[in-house]
Amino acid sequence: MPLSLLLDSNILSKIVHPVRGHDPITATVGRLLQDVRFRIYVPEIIDYELRRKLLHLAHHPHQARRWARESLHYLDRLVATGYIPLTTETMRLAASLWADSRARGQSRDSVDSLDVDVILAAQSNQTGAQIVTTNEKHFHGIADVFNWRLVR
Repeated sequence: MPLSLLLDSNILSKIVHPVRGHDPITATVGRLLQDVRFRIYVPEIIDYELRRKLLHLAHHPHQARRWARESLHYLDRLVATGYIPLTTETMRLAASLWADSRARGQSRDSVDSLDVDVILAAQSNQTGAQIVTTNEKHFHGIADVFNWRLVR
């Protein structure tokens, strides 16, 4: 059975950018997408976080408009291959993770913020997937992070 991986927005934004450079994470995720030992998913909360920014850029009157539209097209293609929707259970687990973190003195964001990382962590916990991110510390103690740096 393949290992399930959820992409964080910092990773997904690099992957869908039309000018994909030689960034190590972009190359690694490209290999993971081709490797049958792994299954890559776009979590709904991450799709929302990135899509809203790309839609905003797509309305700009300058060059960003074109690449934002290209990025949205590629994002749609990735979503079609694997998507983890939000559920009531996810949001309730996220609320519990957030409250537990606060009780341990690990505030992750302001009290009024949506805290996308905690929602992503809840989706990870529910699905048994690991998170692919460059912000490992955001998930310390609340979710498993995939060490993409070890992929060859």
